[in-house]
Amino acid sequence: MSKKNNGNYLSGKEIRAIAKENKKIMKRLEAEKYRKAEESEYLSEMKNTENILEIEDLHTYFFTEQGVVKAVNGVSFDIPKNATVGVVGESGCGKSVTSMSVMRLLQGPTGQIYSGAIRFNAKDENGEKVFDIAKMPIHDIHKIRGNQIAMIFQEPMTSLNPVFTIGQQLDEVTFIHNPKSTKEMAKDKSIEMLNLVGIAMPERVYNAFPHELSGGMRQRVMIAMALASDPRLIIADEPTTALDVTIQAQILDLLRDLKSKIDGSIMLITHDLGIIAEMADYVVVMYAGRVIEKGTVSEIFHNPMHPYTIGLQKSKPTLDSDSDTLFNIPGNVPNPINMPNYCYFKERCAQCTGKCSGDYPEMIQVSPTHFVACHLYDEEQNNG
Repeated sequence: MSKKNNGNYLSGKEIRAIAKENKKIMKRLEAEKYRKAEESEYLSEMKNTENILEIEDLHTYFFTEQGVVKAVNGVSFDIPKNATVGVVGESGCGKSVTSMSVMRLLQGPTGQIYSGAIRFNAKDENGEKVFDIAKMPIHDIHKIRGNQIAMIFQEPMTSLNPVFTIGQQLDEVTFIHNPKSTKEMAKDKSIEMLNLVGIAMPERVYNAFPHELSGGMRQRVMIAMALASDPRLIIADEPTTALDVTIQAQILDLLRDLKSKIDGSIMLITHDLGIIAEMADYVVVMYAGRVIEKGTVSEIFHNPMHPYTIGLQKSKPTLDSDSDTLFNIPGNVPNPINMPNYCYFKERCAQCTGKCSGDYPEMIQVSPTHFVACHLYDEEQNNG
């Protein structure tokens, strides 16, 4: 029996119509994902040769019975070579979905890259090639996933298989990306990686099971696994969330040292502004699936411009604060289904003006490296 639509419920007829439309779109996107394609179809060019990754107008959607969840809704930012880019925002803002899109790990058929470009500067024996990851068939993604782009996941205990030893899981990475490797070569590589990430008694850890290690040790193993194929880009998805403060500091020091050793870049996803301030060269602030501000770490921390970025910084406790209560941004992130055309932060913004009820604000450039999407700066741009 269908319920009458009162703004909170969908009728049975509406649900069936949504499902029919979603099925049509998912079928088309799945066909594109599993198509056979020549390499020339997904070769591209970097807009700036100094970048290792360029994400341009990326839309990643989840097709549900209630409607289309626009988890990533027009995201654009770059990751320069030999740089750390921090992606920050509240839970549910699209940080992890962006990283999953880059790795092509979205759970289909409901999760799909709908449109946009993800250009990656890959390297092989013939030199450099630029692949548009968003256009690559899923069968060809092995060219870069794991060996050129590696990922450190949020919770190592759920990422490591409990029934295999650490050595077996590390060796598997070598066998997949270098099929000519022998068992002895794979073991030597695994021990080398465990040494690289600062694990004492690597032989013992090599033969251990995940449950025999502490959280910090497991995270080091995950980092060793990510580094096993000498990647050009490491995506670290909240790598310190499940760890205590002392171990967090050790893992961050390790990542900082490794970036220089591997001569690569890091995309660091976190909600902790302290980690961003310590680790990042550039910062991307996301809200409700969009980038609302981006710039160098100095610009974002010393001259935050978007009211949301300012609110995030105020919400972090400080030793010199006189207040007994922590600042919090009022309200909640809007429902990701049927998002409004106006600024998504409007209902929570203390500096809201009449313009905020109009179209979604364009990204405004306020310095060569600093951009903000907010109507408060429209007049400044027009007058400047």
